[in-house]
Amino acid sequence: MCGWNGAHNYVPHITLVSFFKVHKVVYPHSPHEIDELELRIGDYIYLSTDAVDNSCDGWVEGISWLTGSSGHLPVNYTERTAESDAWTLHRVVQLSKSMTPSLTSAEDIDIVDGRSISIDHDERERSCLHHQIGLPHEMLEGSLLNDESEKSVEKYLRKTLEPCLDLSVTQNSNKLPKSGRTSQLVQCSKQQESLNLENIASHVIEVAARRKEMEILVEPIGFTAPRYDDTLSIDSERSQEVGSLEAASDKNRRMYIMRHGERVDFTFGTWIPYCFDEFNNYLRKDLNMPKKLPRRQRSPEGWQNDSPLTNIGLFQAKLTGEALLECNVRIDHVYCSPAYRCIQTCISTLEGLNSRHKFKIKLEPGLFEWMAWYPDGVPDWLSKPELLEADCNVDTNYDPFMSVSKLNDCIKETTEEFYTRNYETARKIIETTRGNILIVAHATTLDTCTRQLIGAEPRSTNELRQVIHKIPYCSLGIVEEVGSGNWKLVEPECLPVTHSKNPRFEWNALTAT
Repeated sequence: MCGWNGAHNYVPHITLVSFFKVHKVVYPHSPHEIDELELRIGDYIYLSTDAVDNSCDGWVEGISWLTGSSGHLPVNYTERTAESDAWTLHRVVQLSKSMTPSLTSAEDIDIVDGRSISIDHDERERSCLHHQIGLPHEMLEGSLLNDESEKSVEKYLRKTLEPCLDLSVTQNSNKLPKSGRTSQLVQCSKQQESLNLENIASHVIEVAARRKEMEILVEPIGFTAPRYDDTLSIDSERSQEVGSLEAASDKNRRMYIMRHGERVDFTFGTWIPYCFDEFNNYLRKDLNMPKKLPRRQRSPEGWQNDSPLTNIGLFQAKLTGEALLECNVRIDHVYCSPAYRCIQTCISTLEGLNSRHKFKIKLEPGLFEWMAWYPDGVPDWLSKPELLEADCNVDTNYDPFMSVSKLNDCIKETTEEFYTRNYETARKIIETTRGNILIVAHATTLDTCTRQLIGAEPRSTNELRQVIHKIPYCSLGIVEEVGSGNWKLVEPECLPVTHSKNPRFEWNALTAT
């Protein structure tokens, strides 16, 4: 490894690396034995090349990117990332007595798996650099070279990886410049020591800067004349009353499908061991965590696959409800996935609509997400009595179109069967109701409930994965009936909600000398 100090003096280092394959988790897995590794959607696993190639039963030992934990896992619950090779940093040994601060902690490494859309214009340059200096593809995809990269992984997650990194710690108040930190991540082999690293590093930064300029281009919003029912038109104030949910009388019937808000487990990672004491009492560890949790029969185990929302998630949902209210959206029926995060989102959205007590939420298991992600069966959802005790206004008399036991039979459902299940549930909801419908469920629901309704074919597994990455928390999809049994996707009346990531603040960072 090579680096520069604050005065841009060249400082040689030696870096020891290991060769791994990087897999991303596609199906969750709950450990049944003490030596098994928990798999969570969104996590990445480092697997030894030899272990994968020589496994005779499909199980290998791997290391979680998210938690730093190691254990055995089924390989078929993961899939290879686009990049075939990955470097793992083990130790940095400084050979110079220069005043250069060495890599002191995992905090100085952007441990982020880059996911950026390639630009054909500079694909050849990135490919050339990749072969020249052995940079992982993720570095050239922008995650390690953009201004926001250092903010993209929370500090507490970085700490969990320190045992794996085995870094030597040197206390120094000076921070490496951006070029220095970037070059410290370059893994140099013996055959490449003769390269002019200073020129290569500057070229990498130049390419990254050019890519950033190209990616930020935004198409200007065209001007359209205001409509009579447009909430931004000059006549909207006369037609809109505070608290009114009445829509324009000539609007066609609509179905509003919404994804749940920000969830605790995806925000904080493995949170349960840190937020429950030895008596299973919940302890809040962050302002974005809920102040309290409902009582449930299996606690804390029940929260493993039935995560609550963060406070930001509740706020996202309420903002969306308020926006629908300002657009004079009228809701006549409310359906929801039985997952607690969806129920919370539904309640907060109704609060924004000033309709918290107007509707009883109908919990429909048929709206739940792909059961292939739940090989152990339906999660242990909160029961209706537990939900009522938690002040959730659910309809206790509702008879769902799909029972929990029938949903359990769908564990091995294919992608097409999953689409059909969600579509048939949505179609039955439409056929048994009149007026506008609000459905609160999952990221997949926006596509699986509407795809066949508008006359399109179900997507393949890979196509579905690509789509759900474009559906952030509290996204709102709308289909409108344009004829007898004919539906089409339409633009939502309200604006989307967008916000940036906020890394965890550690107060003792201010005490550094």
